[in-house]
Amino acid sequence: MIESFRRELTRWRTTRAAWIGPLALALVLAGGVLGVRWWRSLPPPAPIVTYSTFLDRLDEGAVARLTVVPGGEIRGTWDRAVGGAAAGSEFRVVYPTFEVTPVLERAERAGTPVSLERDSPTDGGFLRQVALVLVVLGVLIFVMRRQLGGGSEMGRMGAAARSRNSFADVAGHEGTVAELREVVEFVRAPDAFRAVGARTPKGVLMFGPPGTGKTLMARAVAGEAGVPFFAISGSEVTGFLIGLGVARIKKLFREARRRGGVIFIDELDALGGRRGRNQSHNEDDRTLNQLLVEMDGFSPREHVLVIGATNRQEALDAALLRPGRFDRAIAVGLPTASEREAILRLHVRQRGVPMAGDVDLARLARLMPQTSGADLANLVNEAAIAAARERVTEVRWDHVEQARDRLLLGKERTGFRATDDEWRAVAIHEAGHALAGVLFHAEDGLHKVTIQPRGQAMGVAHFSPGELVLHTRRYLEGQICKGLGGRAAEEVIFGAEAVTSGAKADLQHTTRVAREMVYKLGMGPTTGLVAFDDRESGGAVSSELHAAMDRDVRRIVEELYVRVRDALDRNRTALNGLAEALLDRETIEGAEVLAIFDAHGIVPHDLHRRRAVDSPALRGSRRPVQGSA
Repeated sequence: MIESFRRELTRWRTTRAAWIGPLALALVLAGGVLGVRWWRSLPPPAPIVTYSTFLDRLDEGAVARLTVVPGGEIRGTWDRAVGGAAAGSEFRVVYPTFEVTPVLERAERAGTPVSLERDSPTDGGFLRQVALVLVVLGVLIFVMRRQLGGGSEMGRMGAAARSRNSFADVAGHEGTVAELREVVEFVRAPDAFRAVGARTPKGVLMFGPPGTGKTLMARAVAGEAGVPFFAISGSEVTGFLIGLGVARIKKLFREARRRGGVIFIDELDALGGRRGRNQSHNEDDRTLNQLLVEMDGFSPREHVLVIGATNRQEALDAALLRPGRFDRAIAVGLPTASEREAILRLHVRQRGVPMAGDVDLARLARLMPQTSGADLANLVNEAAIAAARERVTEVRWDHVEQARDRLLLGKERTGFRATDDEWRAVAIHEAGHALAGVLFHAEDGLHKVTIQPRGQAMGVAHFSPGELVLHTRRYLEGQICKGLGGRAAEEVIFGAEAVTSGAKADLQHTTRVAREMVYKLGMGPTTGLVAFDDRESGGAVSSELHAAMDRDVRRIVEELYVRVRDALDRNRTALNGLAEALLDRETIEGAEVLAIFDAHGIVPHDLHRRRAVDSPALRGSRRPVQGSA
């Protein structure tokens, strides 16, 4: 009985909270609108006449009647036309309050009737001000409610529903899900942990790259535990209005304490960044302080769990990460190949996407390294769109390839025009990337080479990176060699004076890798085991060491470029052979590229043979691929 009464009381409070605010806002706005309409319906105020002119006309008998208004104003009506004013028109005079007696005496001599107004003025000045204030207040209340409520579930906390997600909606991330299952037990049955003296965590921090499913996992925790789910973004809590962020945090935790459940704060770094980073505006610091106070203020018996998600754990304030606040930190990384396959199967099943027999999701997962669950969901959607565009009932492998190329390489540019010399330069450039990758970078399998314009590129040699965690010096040097292959091929075939601007992005990438080797990985030829980070070290490193590191970066790139150029020069026939095949067919699959190289005496590394994927969806060939240029 008591529990039923409490539920009804809670429901009534929720309903009341839901309609009182909008009703008050509607009343204020209605009053403001009516006031403005009344204000606009009033006649314009009478013109003002100077005090000296008024006295002269009063002595002449040109004033029909007068009304003295307390506060220093006289209103009157002309008895005849005066200046530009017609007879019977009204006028106003502002007079010194201590000179009203002479006015009355002159009016009596002129025979002009005088009256005294005791009520409020009839021109509506005061009421106009009230109407204006009501309108301004209405706008402010409307803006404040929008700011406090926002567009998230925080603004709908009075009607917060239980999450419908569960761990069945999460594919892959087995280790992360295992940790979160324990968190669910904390929320669902905290007494079992307190019985053995364990303190249940107040907060859980999930960190990792974007698109890895942190929000979905937080919803799954609330759904598995069967408790309400309150979600808000860190950027919604911060703002320039003083006290607004603090009010939002208080409202969020007040509702969560009353109902119990999971508070999810996305983009926690926007709210919980290091304090003092913005000296000119410390409202964000006040908001963070309020969050810290709220997390310290509720007891474990209130059944509230705070889950934060961020892509930048290093940017968080240290006070957030101490025990008693975000007690647990759970890394949510990019999925492995097997986890990517599970994610793909989940999206295909949930969306009901019919797959043709030639679609191998395991193979597709291997071809999508270093991608998040959001990327894979987008891939499935793009493949389905490609199938629908052709009005077919199944998604084939060529649809998947189209979707993959669109996501990784950009949209195909139809109608692109270039000269024959430019197309040959592009073919030589991409053939150089492919040959350099096969010769110097066996770890990444060659997937395809194309001179089909996509995005901002006129062509691409597409490699599939491996699942390596540690990168050796040889691997990093291979990355640089592969990136320099395009420029080196241009120089070998056309000469140093005819190289093109197509290597701009390649040079930026190779310089970035070489700089990483020298500045952060201790792989500089002369500087050795020194690590330096501009963001952390400030001015702690001498200019001499800076110059030495820059020389090492340049030395690495230049020495590797000479190595690549000489290797391509020795294999000029293979380079021309692949370029001619590209000019003929636009796109060559990885296995066929290796066959061309093999025909010219280049034996690819076994890793390339194992990882090159021969797609059955090849473009129509006008002639077979030849082994010679």
